[in-house]
Amino acid sequence: MRKTNLEKLNQIVTGGIVDLEILTPTSSRRVKTEFIGLLENKFIILNYPSAKRLPMASDYLRDGVMVVVRALIEGSGGHIIAFRQQLMSVASHPAKLLFIQYPSQVQLFALRSQARIPTLFPAKLTLTDEQPPFEGVIKDISLTGVMFDIKTTQELDELKDMRCTVVFDGDTKHEGQICSVKKHASGICCGIRLFASEEQMKALMGDHFIDPSALEVEIV
Repeated sequence: MRKTNLEKLNQIVTGGIVDLEILTPTSSRRVKTEFIGLLENKFIILNYPSAKRLPMASDYLRDGVMVVVRALIEGSGGHIIAFRQQLMSVASHPAKLLFIQYPSQVQLFALRSQARIPTLFPAKLTLTDEQPPFEGVIKDISLTGVMFDIKTTQELDELKDMRCTVVFDGDTKHEGQICSVKKHASGICCGIRLFASEEQMKALMGDHFIDPSALEVEIV
């Protein structure tokens, strides 16, 4: 008999961010919002997404629409739960809230820390304050680090095991360690382990329109 995993719902952090996917006959919309709470076997309560997160939300969030809710559960070592259910009601008072039917079953996923998502966005690699940064491209990203591609003619074998800082855009940067260096025709690729949490890595992916759900694998 397949496990329902309903007890995992109690591990969603109140006020924590969840992923809400709104299903329509032709497409779907995904938006971040807050988990407010639940009444066991009755309903799940989510905050109504802000206009900044979902413009024209009332066009999508109507009674009876199907939604998929995904959430990272506390103290799980990176497990995600997901369930599909109907939107029961949109409350307006005393606050605008979403009431979703209580699921009969919850799927449990593990985040694969080693799985990599191909990317192609610019970044900078800083080794020391005295040395100018290397400009390059992030070739792939995972929950533990990135592959950084540098076009250069310099011999950079000594980079392995060095501490570094990867600057992704204006204010986003993470410290890390270079774990591998591979030469190619026009430069080198550095495998970098970042000293960032899973939540920080997922936020980084979201900033670059990368869907972290590609890293999910269902636990049977």
